[in-house]
Formats: sequence, C-alpha cells, structure tokens
Amino acid sequence: ENHYNTLSNDVVKKTFAKYDVDGSGAIDKDELQKLSNELGRPLTSEELEEALKDLDLNKDGVVDFSEFQRWWFSGFKSYSGTRRSMIKM
Repeated sequence: ENHYNTLSNDVVKKTFAKYDVDGSGAIDKDELQKLSNELGRPLTSEELEEALKDLDLNKDGVVDFSEFQRWWFSGFKSYSGTRRSMIKM
C-alpha cells in the first residue's frame, strides 16, 4: 500500500498534471490527443472518441484523476480488457 501511495503521489499525479495543460483537474479530448501524440501513437478522430469513451467512466466527457489513476494501475489497458497500442509505454 505504501508503494502504491508513493507511486500514485509522485509519478501518477505528476504525469496527470503534465497532460492536464489547462489545470482543470481533468484531461479533455485535446489533452488526450497530446498525450497520445507524445506516446508516439497519434489517434484519428474516431480512435480519440473511442479512447475517451473507454477511459471516461462517469461519462462527463473528460478523464479525471481517479479515472486516469485507475487506467495507469490497470497497466494501460482499456476497461474492455484489450490493450490499446496508443498507451503502451
């Protein structure tokens, strides 16, 4: 649990903040596109919509920290159980 908390506070929060460019507390579609570009896998408009739907568990149109954190600790898998190539690190 201590390792999880340390990783979450040090690495995951910093990574989330890097992509939450506007400081809104959530990663929107444009910020998600930037994240995918920096990971070396630019997404088409359709892929971006699909990725956002998959990561946005509460369906508010953005990826908040808890959704991002869950995705991070899932090993960057989609919630349907298949690995998305855009999020391999």
